[in-house]
Amino acid sequence: MKITIILDFICPYCFVGEKILEKALKEKNITPEFKFLPYELSPEPKPQAVVNEAGKIYFQKNIVEWAESENILINFPTVNPKPRTALAFEGLYTAEKYNKGIEYIREVLDAYWLHNRDIGNINVLTDVAKNLGIPENEFSESLSSGEFKEQHYKLNLEVSDYDFDVVPTFYIDEVQLKNFPRRIEKWLEILN
Repeated sequence: MKITIILDFICPYCFVGEKILEKALKEKNITPEFKFLPYELSPEPKPQAVVNEAGKIYFQKNIVEWAESENILINFPTVNPKPRTALAFEGLYTAEKYNKGIEYIREVLDAYWLHNRDIGNINVLTDVAKNLGIPENEFSESLSSGEFKEQHYKLNLEVSDYDFDVVPTFYIDEVQLKNFPRRIEKWLEILN
């Protein structure tokens, strides 16, 4: 089974949605092949979103209650403005060289949504990679040199042309799910 996910690290729906999928996969004892497609919510040169009180109210009402109903912890990040995520996506290329793609995705999401870390910062991303056993110097050098910058930029543009409405968008074996499953029960049905 192959699961493809279009996501952005600063999207709370992506964080909770991936956690729900992770729980369902564990319950079903399924280890799929993953593919991740970037969709930056604030790509250059678009202004970065700013954390504000209205966002916090929306987050509490729409995200925290949903996450809690699925027994998922999430915190309101206060990194201001919200980080750009191009570097985090560029780091994925090095993580995948070491077969750590899904672990890297989950750790970057956790760094932002659980630990309030600036995932637009090379040092934060290098810490994530180091904790996963990815060579620190290689990882850091790939980001600072821009080794995967052009590759990421092209993929991000390509994903913009896909036919999807929201992030996260999930595909199973190249078939797009009409709606992204917001409950573990729905994922368990889909994975049958």
